[in-house]
Amino acid sequence: MGRETRVGRNVDSAEQSKRPAYIRIASDLREQIKSGTLRPNDPVPSAATLCQQYDVSMITAKSALNLLRTEGLVYAKTGKGTYVAENRRMTRTAPHRYFEGRERTYVQEAERAGLKPEARHQSTVTPATDAVAQRLEITAGQQVMTTEYRIFAGERPMSKSVSWEPLSITGDTIIEHPHQGEHANSGLNARFAAIGWTIEQVEENLIVRPPTPEEAEELAIPEGVHVLEVHQTVRATQEGTDNLVPVEAAVIVFPTDRYQFTYLMDRPR
Repeated sequence: MGRETRVGRNVDSAEQSKRPAYIRIASDLREQIKSGTLRPNDPVPSAATLCQQYDVSMITAKSALNLLRTEGLVYAKTGKGTYVAENRRMTRTAPHRYFEGRERTYVQEAERAGLKPEARHQSTVTPATDAVAQRLEITAGQQVMTTEYRIFAGERPMSKSVSWEPLSITGDTIIEHPHQGEHANSGLNARFAAIGWTIEQVEENLIVRPPTPEEAEELAIPEGVHVLEVHQTVRATQEGTDNLVPVEAAVIVFPTDRYQFTYLMDRPR
């Protein structure tokens, strides 16, 4: 019995030595992160430092760091280095997030994960494209409020999106501009309730794909990580009517290494 145990250890050691150097380096750093030796937001040894410590090439050292980025264990700050990630995924729940609470969805998601949210956004009035008009059930060329977002949590980019709201509904109302006035910090449910509309239905179509080069740069997506593209259409009823009308369409892009999606599906009644 003792002999078999010794052979097992020898085999394990031999297998370890056969593994590529970048995997062994990543494994060492991974263990330091999991053991708490390297704590969240601590700096990780640079590629140059790893070259010296392990006597490997720069390509090997960077491959080790890239592997850890793919796993969501570390993140990079341009010009500053690589740091241990919080390793807390934000959770996006459906469908109840649309119908409860006043805050914007990303605020709720970040706070549940114990992270500080930040949004960078820009709104402009544009003519609806054919695709947007079709989703909003309006005529192409009609004016819509177009808002582009980049969402951060704990200084880490979490998503980017663009949304369109028909000015035939919101124009000349207190919610015409999504981020101005008394409802600047409110979510869709509270904003549209303020002008007599009730959110009743949300449709989402999900696509998993590789990121575009622009998305990879803007969202700091490591090589090998895909994105989830969500095409969202929100429909509401106006006070005193029962007709479902699209009030918002959006395309949202989430890196899959920092989000999890939870769907609660009730039995139709």
